[in-house]
Amino acid sequence: MMSHRASVSDIMEEMDPHTLAFITKYVTSFTRWDLIHFFAENVHTYDTAEGLAKHIGRPVSLVQQEAANLVTDGILTVSVEGENQVYALTSDPDVRRIASELVQATQERTFRMKLVYHILRAGGQQ
Repeated sequence: MMSHRASVSDIMEEMDPHTLAFITKYVTSFTRWDLIHFFAENVHTYDTAEGLAKHIGRPVSLVQQEAANLVTDGILTVSVEGENQVYALTSDPDVRRIASELVQATQERTFRMKLVYHILRAGGQQ
């Protein structure tokens, strides 16, 4: 009989390999998830870090940091409008598709638990 710890770990690892790879590479904090989730549901939105912070309920400094990281990762784009940096979801259809699929998958409780597990495992508690 498997130990409880091993069985929980096995359950948490059961995920489509492509989805798991995206999560472990890009969804490494709750703020990153909030940003990806927000843009997946608002694909035509362009906003500043201040505006995004209001939408997702996170500190502006944390949103600025994670949005910049997601730009580096190719998940978001940034442009300058006046004196403001404005972020948007990349136009890459693969990124848009998987972000949308992740949002849809989180409607299921078990998937949400798996996502949280992987974020905590990555050490990204913010």
